Amino acid sequence: MKLTKEQVEKITGLILDDLKKKNLIVFKAGEAVVLKKMTDVFMADLKAEDDLEKEVETILKTHSEAIDSRRLDYRKMFHMIKQKLARERGMVL
Repeated sequence: MKLTKEQVEKITGLILDDLKKKNLIVFKAGEAVVLKKMTDVFMADLKAEDDLEKEVETILKTHSEAIDSRRLDYRKMFHMIKQKLARERGMVL
């Protein structure tokens, strides 16, 4: 995971504060509940991306000989496979 939970809490807190300042949000639940839900969703998205990256690494490892023998760019292949899997799963990166 690229961000810690504390960093995510800080980011979601800043987003929530900005929404409040601009009067773009009406609370139907307590502010703390909304903030926790925002943080949970953010963390779930980060975990989903981490899981996707692990899957891509596994795929590339199984094809490492072909990648090496054809002198393919690992990072480029990683990005291409990640984008393809994300599209297939309806994920927005």
